[in-house]
Amino acid sequence: MKKWILTIVLLLLLPVQAFAANSTDDHLSFPEDFHIDTQIVNLPHDQAVLVDMAKYHIEMVDLNTSKSLWKQSYDRIFSYDVLIGSNKMVLLVDHKSSLQKITLSTAKATMGKVLSTTTLPQTLYQSVAGNGSQLDWSAPTATTKEQIVVQSTKQLSVYQAPWKKAVLSTTPSIQQTFNYENATPYQVNTQSHYVVAQYNGSSLMQSQNVFYIWDTAHPTAKGKTITTPWNIDADFQLQNNELILYTTNIKGNPLGANTDKPFPVYARYHLATAQPTYEMMRTLADRDAEWTTDYNNNQVFLVDDSEQKNYLYDRNGKEIWQMSKTSDNTVSKFIKYENGLLYMIVENLDHQFSIVKQPLL
Repeated sequence: MKKWILTIVLLLLLPVQAFAANSTDDHLSFPEDFHIDTQIVNLPHDQAVLVDMAKYHIEMVDLNTSKSLWKQSYDRIFSYDVLIGSNKMVLLVDHKSSLQKITLSTAKATMGKVLSTTTLPQTLYQSVAGNGSQLDWSAPTATTKEQIVVQSTKQLSVYQAPWKKAVLSTTPSIQQTFNYENATPYQVNTQSHYVVAQYNGSSLMQSQNVFYIWDTAHPTAKGKTITTPWNIDADFQLQNNELILYTTNIKGNPLGANTDKPFPVYARYHLATAQPTYEMMRTLADRDAEWTTDYNNNQVFLVDDSEQKNYLYDRNGKEIWQMSKTSDNTVSKFIKYENGLLYMIVENLDHQFSIVKQPLL
């Protein structure tokens, strides 16, 4: 099968064509269907996990040597959780028509080693297989047990060992509350006793992201909701009892975002109240103005096409760096900023990828 080469170089923000000659001999080989939207989790020692949720491929890489340390594909990856303090990563995957919980080592010396594999009950697998349901696993805490949350079209359900039936469930009234024609389950995440479920609501060819917050410590209490403006894409993470929300606008006319009010590019909301603790807002010059936002390593990377600039902020919105875009012939994916270096995955017009380390001056 044809492969694309992923290499590491050191540069001063130049187009990919300009620094290709400086690439090292070490490289990573990715399938031809690799795409720039691969999700990234940073590990200690300049290592990272790349997760392709669309193609169900996961890979651990060394960012300094460009070497692949471990890789694997599954029939589907439902969720992944990196436990930095214990050097472990826990996957929930569909593998050979069974739902498996796989624990891998992320320690430098044993990267990718399978520490344990648990096949979960077939009844749980059958409840989620092939129906668009989303899953998330969470580790036990001082106040909660190990659990798996299932997000289906109509319900949120919490499972605990022995995983045969739900111990809690609720029915978010997303579709009825916001008068959507459809409310599609998109993503679910858990932290402590909080569950956050993302839905994509649609009506009259328009779409809106809704985040439903369920406090399982008070399972019968009414859940709280956070919505984004219509027709912008959104992603989220949970950190320190906050919902971290970051958005992207790439639709343009005729169904793009409206220009009559500011939009949240990056925001944090308190899970207990669903109230914002910080919001970074932007106003569009016109509907064709586009931006993309990534959040990784407690940092925000904003590509603002309306201003033709790239911005890097810390999690509190303090600007670390900005620079004018140098090329429209590349697309980039933020990895992290550390020790004065900006790490990116860059794609050129020929669908070739490079891992770039750029000093910020």
